[in-house]
Amino acid sequence: MDFTYQAVGGGRVDSPYVAVWIEDAAGELVQTVSLWYKADESKYLKDLKRWNSKNNRDAMTTGATRIPGSFSVAWDGTDLDGALVADGEYVVCIEAAREDGPYQIICETVAISGSLAPTALTPSGELTAASVELIA
Repeated sequence: MDFTYQAVGGGRVDSPYVAVWIEDAAGELVQTVSLWYKADESKYLKDLKRWNSKNNRDAMTTGATRIPGSFSVAWDGTDLDGALVADGEYVVCIEAAREDGPYQIICETVAISGSLAPTALTPSGELTAASVELIA
């Protein structure tokens, strides 16, 4: 999954908290792919509203926040138990929030059936571009 986070406005811009995850067709959390936040400020994870409502925080990949730019993250096709997921429809979600800045989310359904050609996702606010591709 590739996405671009481009902050708007001038002056100092705080790095956003970002969550990237996969849901099944029923809206249940399949896997948190990546989570970027300041470890000493985990209380602000609630600002990632949809991710926070679905995640029990038992299993997640974390990392520091990053300045605006373009990024790639990879999902290994497994669920929270480490099992490969079956072909089907899944929802790719990218959510971002920052202090004194806007909240934005991209959630789009993609069909995975052994392959998935590069697919552009609809931008949202400061998430100015996003795409997903299955690489076997």
